[in-house]
Amino acid sequence: MDTTSNGWTILDREAGVLSFEYSFAKQGLANTFVARMANDKLLVVSPAVRISDAALGDLAEFGEVGAVIAPNGFHHLGVAEWRAKFPKARFFAAPETVIRVRAKNPEAGEFEPISLVPLIAGPRIGIGEVENTKCGETWVWVEVAGGHIWFVSDILANIPKLPSNPLAWMAFKATGSAPGYRVFNLAMKFMVKDKAGTLRTLADEMKKHPPSIVVPAHGPPLAGDDIADRTQALIAAALA
Repeated sequence: MDTTSNGWTILDREAGVLSFEYSFAKQGLANTFVARMANDKLLVVSPAVRISDAALGDLAEFGEVGAVIAPNGFHHLGVAEWRAKFPKARFFAAPETVIRVRAKNPEAGEFEPISLVPLIAGPRIGIGEVENTKCGETWVWVEVAGGHIWFVSDILANIPKLPSNPLAWMAFKATGSAPGYRVFNLAMKFMVKDKAGTLRTLADEMKKHPPSIVVPAHGPPLAGDDIADRTQALIAAALA
């Protein structure tokens, strides 16, 4: 995969699909996901915090930022920055996400319902608003030549190694959330009320739109001819 001069990974140049890893805490890394919509503007999911002007400038080649999604109640730290940088963009979040963001980050501003995103995104982009959550959860897929690129938010993770903090190490280890490609059980404890139902829905959607690349909210993107089968097996094992 190619990268831009300021750190964006180009997942599909023709479709304008990119990801960007950013730091949100001392040891915390997360991904921003971008895809070009039917109106030729960019959809941004999980907007990075403290992102440089140079990195934002790299996006101009692919389109103007037109919409930003806070996918859940934890991935909102960069919203105020992106709102200031892109005042014409529209901002979206699920109702449960909005409740938490208003309490934790009042500077984030107002959001429109996630249900409106498909009206501007077009048929090539799918938006999955998870039902029955604690603080909202949203996944996104983009149809590209040869498959679909998925942003799976905090449902799945690909964290390379366990954190060094002893308490975090124990939490990730005990829940089987790292290392490697895993169901993000630790995050789901805080995100969803029906873990099994959420995983079954994700598996069903992935059967309809098989992934060629999977971008988790945390950890490097995963690609390969077997990624769709690997992901189905991962979810099936968690449901067993």
